[in-house]
Amino acid sequence: MNITLRQIRAFLAIAELGRFNLAANRMGLTQSAVSILIRELEAELGVRLFDRHTRMVSLSGFGEEFLPQARKIIEDLDIAARGIRDSATLKRGQVTVAAAIVLAATSVPPLLARFSALHPGIAVHLRDMPEERIRAALKRNEVDIAIGTLLDEDPEILTTPVARDRLMLICRTDHRLAAKKQVRWIDLAGERLIVLAPENPLRDIVERTMTGVIPGFRPVHEVRFSTTAISMISAGMGIAVLPENARQLAPDVRVCALDLIGPQVTRQISIMQHRRRSLSPAAEQLRRMILADGYAPASAEAPVATGQGPPGRG
Repeated sequence: MNITLRQIRAFLAIAELGRFNLAANRMGLTQSAVSILIRELEAELGVRLFDRHTRMVSLSGFGEEFLPQARKIIEDLDIAARGIRDSATLKRGQVTVAAAIVLAATSVPPLLARFSALHPGIAVHLRDMPEERIRAALKRNEVDIAIGTLLDEDPEILTTPVARDRLMLICRTDHRLAAKKQVRWIDLAGERLIVLAPENPLRDIVERTMTGVIPGFRPVHEVRFSTTAISMISAGMGIAVLPENARQLAPDVRVCALDLIGPQVTRQISIMQHRRRSLSPAAEQLRRMILADGYAPASAEAPVATGQGPPGRG
């Protein structure tokens, strides 16, 4: 059926006011234009909606039946339009952010808290996940944007660099290297190195650097989460090379973070989004806020994490 919103609004105005001329004034139309709208609506429905009198009109039986449905159509449309306007003006909406485990546990929550304070009507959801799963989450449209590291080009993922953070040596406070201010990669020869899963971009950075400095290097343990690596370090099972803000993950264990040089290695942290999907107003505003205000990993001068742990060499 070819029924227009203007026809429905004309019907509702006449039903409320009882006269064509009053309905025309409300709508800013001529009386003849309103009459045409009603005739067209009645022709589409195949029934008479009004009983005409000398000066007034009243709803017919079909008009009475159509009235609540017509009102609901306009109300639903108004609700939908208000929702779109509110989303566009950031009065309401939602944004879902994926972040790598370390970032989700350290640097990202303060960013989201600041965004929520500026836009309290926006629901913000954080999905913490292993770095290697972020790309798939974006492609499946499970998240709007992501913060993490993408080493290789992906035609479906658009990356915008936002910061760099350093890789540092994480070891126990009683480890032979713990007293040094700086540690060289070559100093890790013979150490029991704990690495992350092969699909993790950080694993690739660490392995490429280690094999370039120490030919024949082989890791001893492989884990999926940085928190697991830190717990193993605390238990004396080895050392690990992790991002500088990883020190915040375990403030109550006997581990420390040391500058790692020769070479000093950094990783690129980027905001990622699906290349062929436009962002919602909320997601776009969050992205702009991060780019404009800056994203800062943990300070390299943050205090060393200390606590109680079992004795023994790392």
